This record gives sequence, C-alpha cells and structure tokens, in this order.
Amino acid sequence: MAEPWFTTAFGAHYRALYAHRDAEEARRCLALLRGAGALLPPVLDLGCGDGRHLQALTAADGPLGLDLSAPLLAEARKRVPGARLLRGDMRSLPLRDASLGTVLSLFTAFGYFADDAENARPAAEAGRVLRPGGHWCLDLFDGDRVRAELGDGRPRPRDRSSGPLAVREVRRFDAATATVGKQVEVRPAPGQAAEAAALGISGDGLAYREMVRVYTLPEVDDLAAGAGFRRVAAWGGYAGEPLGGGSRWLLVYRRGAVQEPA
Repeated sequence: MAEPWFTTAFGAHYRALYAHRDAEEARRCLALLRGAGALLPPVLDLGCGDGRHLQALTAADGPLGLDLSAPLLAEARKRVPGARLLRGDMRSLPLRDASLGTVLSLFTAFGYFADDAENARPAAEAGRVLRPGGHWCLDLFDGDRVRAELGDGRPRPRDRSSGPLAVREVRRFDAATATVGKQVEVRPAPGQAAEAAALGISGDGLAYREMVRVYTLPEVDDLAAGAGFRRVAAWGGYAGEPLGGGSRWLLVYRRGAVQEPA
C-alpha cells in the first residue's frame, strides 16, 4: 500500500518550501490568540513541524509539540532546545484525558485524511485531551476564497524557487470530494545540488500530490460541535481581520458549554 501523501510532503525539504511562513508570522498569530485569552497552559502544538510556533510560546505556556515527521521534529529540537516533543499521529494522541489547556492546529494542520470520518478524529482527540473550558485553536485557509479561486476545476500551475529548490505546483479543486489537490514537483535549483541533497532532494527530484479537505465555515463548526466544542472567537487573518477579510480562518473553539452573555 502506498504511503499517505503527508509522509512524503512533510520531509526535510518542507521547511525550505515554506521558508516565507516564518517566525514573525508565527509570533503574530500567537499574539492574536494570546490577546484574546485563548492560550491556556499547558499548550500542545499539534502538527508542530519545525517548531516555529513553539518558538513563539513561553515557558509559562507549558508548551509541548507533536508531529509525525521525524525530519521536522529534528529541526524543532534545534530551533527550540529543550522543547518537549513527541512523535505521533494527530488521530491518536499519546496524552491523558483532560490534561491540556489549549490545542493548536495551525497553518492548515487539519483536513489531510481520506474522508470526513477520519478528519473528525483529530477534533475528537483534541476534545479528549482538553480539560473543560480548554481551547482548540484552528487555523485554516479561507475555504470560501479557495472555492472562488479554484471552483471551476481548472488546474492552476505555478513555478517558483525556494532556497536551493526549484518548485512546480499545480492546484486543482475537486467539487465531488470538496478537496484541493496540489501536484508538487521539487528539483535542485541550478548550482544548488549539494544544498538540495541536504534536504533530501536528489538530482532526480521528488514528486507527490497533496490533498486537503476544503470546508465551509458551518461544516467546521459542525465538526467541532461533534467533538464537544463551540466557537468563541474568529478572525480572517493574523492581523485580526474579520472573517472574509483575509486569506485565512483563525478560529477558537471552547470545550464544553459556553454561557451566553447577559
């Protein structure tokens, strides 16, 4: 059986592909969440990657990172010395019930699996490990914008360079599965063979296809409600834009009932 796409996509080369999503962006995202009172310790960065969000947390947050990618966890150990890191699957967290205050699912660390039942499992696991009143902070691309841009189903190619890598990406929306697929081809940039090889990209290059579920906002709310959450805050980007006013959905859900304001 072929390995799932995310075991290939989140290799050592991933941090070079997304070098523009940097520590400053992570700081702005977490500053917005902190200002809204959404970061309750201990904080789990679920899908922590190379640790850029962990780096922006403080010791008082009691931070913990979990990721499936061994190469990215190795980078996180370098980036955040002494960080508590676990390797694991977001669908089955190696953590006790009600042991956390916050679970972070940032930079679209969600919607990777084959069907809605599988995609609901990380939400259920977040609900299990959070204590009552804890927060699940979910950061997704704005699904309405993706549908508006790609909804006709035509492929959208893009060529770019990223550090020592030459990258070709072709995105396409599949209305039947409500997913956005991205065919990715990565090769060493001219004269950068040694640097690319250090990221696991040989002269033959690497090709794979990503597949991420594109939700509507009511669908996300319903999925969260099924895991015992209710949305209590939302923005359209890391600068605090209103929903629909940016390129992302940054959503805060609270575990357990929320009392309506008087």
